Amino acid sequence: MTEKKSAAFIKKQPVALGCALFCLLLGVAAYFRSGSLADANNILADKKSEGEHLKENVNNSSKLEEQFAAMTQATQAIEARLVHADQLAINLQYFYKIESESQAKLANLQQTTASAKDLGKSAYPGVGYTISVQGTYPQVLDFLRRVENGDHFSRVLGLTLTQGGGGETAGNAPASLSLNLSLELLGLP
Repeated sequence: MTEKKSAAFIKKQPVALGCALFCLLLGVAAYFRSGSLADANNILADKKSEGEHLKENVNNSSKLEEQFAAMTQATQAIEARLVHADQLAINLQYFYKIESESQAKLANLQQTTASAKDLGKSAYPGVGYTISVQGTYPQVLDFLRRVENGDHFSRVLGLTLTQGGGGETAGNAPASLSLNLSLELLGLP
């Protein structure tokens, strides 16, 4: 097309050319905005989740003082039940008290030390004990239950229950049993 023909065409069809130009501009704008729409949706989703998280924090903060008091009380209750590894006499006295309550006889009681590897794993490492107890079945079982449900948190690592003294004695006397016990009490180094 020559210049005259194109000028004449523009003069004849100004509305059609304006609409075509407008459609072309809309197409270009839609093309460039399509990429930013996905980004804008991602940003909106991030802002929504952050807003919900902040709303939950504000709602939960109303109970924060009560929860802190409850956690402090629970921590104090746990720390009251801990064994201190350096207080050997007090720790052994705990087992002697259980011995007298259960009527079982302690044959051997030793506090073992935790390894340096175990001490670094937890704020409250276990203080180990090896115990040998002798008595009748109810006495030995009562001793074990008192250790498990006692003043300190305990974990039985291993136990061996054997019959001692060759079975039943004369008459109706019950057989003597021997319990070898390896356990840990939750404590402080």
